[in-house]
Amino acid sequence: MSKLVLFPGQGAQYHEMAKDLYEHNDAAKELLDTIFSYVDFDLKEIMFSEDDERLNNTAFTQPALFAHSLAVLKATGIKGDYLIGHSLGELPALVHAGVLSLEDGVKAVAMRGRLMSEAKDGKMAAVIGMDKDKLEALCESLSDDEEKVSPANINAPDQIVISGDAAKVDLFIDEAKAHGARRVIPLKVSGAFHSHLMKDAQESFETFLQDITFNDAEIPVIQNVSAEPETDKEIIKQNLIQQITSPVRFVECVEKAVELGVTESVEVGPRKVQTGLLKKITKSVDTEHIDTVKEVDEYNE
Repeated sequence: MSKLVLFPGQGAQYHEMAKDLYEHNDAAKELLDTIFSYVDFDLKEIMFSEDDERLNNTAFTQPALFAHSLAVLKATGIKGDYLIGHSLGELPALVHAGVLSLEDGVKAVAMRGRLMSEAKDGKMAAVIGMDKDKLEALCESLSDDEEKVSPANINAPDQIVISGDAAKVDLFIDEAKAHGARRVIPLKVSGAFHSHLMKDAQESFETFLQDITFNDAEIPVIQNVSAEPETDKEIIKQNLIQQITSPVRFVECVEKAVELGVTESVEVGPRKVQTGLLKKITKSVDTEHIDTVKEVDEYNE
């Protein structure tokens, strides 16, 4: 039996996230204090506040999710046989796998969040109930050399997020139902993540990573870009860079995990979005989710 560890992506955050872990688990508190010391903003206040709206700013959301996931792992001692992180979730996965040091991981996620928050152009929308091939064909037919729309997150067989230039996303929304979509929901995001419009952010992130040390992975990470279990540090680094403009192939990542013999999964961090998506992709994997100190204590019993 192999265990898959899932790391959530943006959208899973909530006010007072990881506060109970901080207050009632010494191992989690020590790790969180270390993470807080590595950033030049008050991440503790942002995460633990009842109403701090900075939590929904990409620049702060990404470090918050990173911190919460790793706090759960520290409190439980979970290792896993394979790891999948959804978008930014790949960074705590890489720290857990030994590819990045904790300090470098924090610096990388803070930089990634800041760069992505500065990309203001474009739109994103969630498409429900549309065949993937039809969706890709519609995206291609609407795109041209100047403006594009493309799949950004392939989350489940019936849920794909599209991303791109605002005019092309609007056109897609207008035409999607005629091509089989049940619903299309515009997303409240600052930019068109995982699209060509993130090219500047990608290039800046690549430059930043030149000063970051990468190691071979101790636990294979099934990366968003390749949907393959990667351990080579150079491949992991290039995939991490490409991920900013490439789609998150979550369906294929989960299918690869099943192919590799995964029979159970545990999602570490806020909410259980990835667990819900995994259940739509496969029925062959037993799932668990650990978010709060109560769930940590139950796991540790």
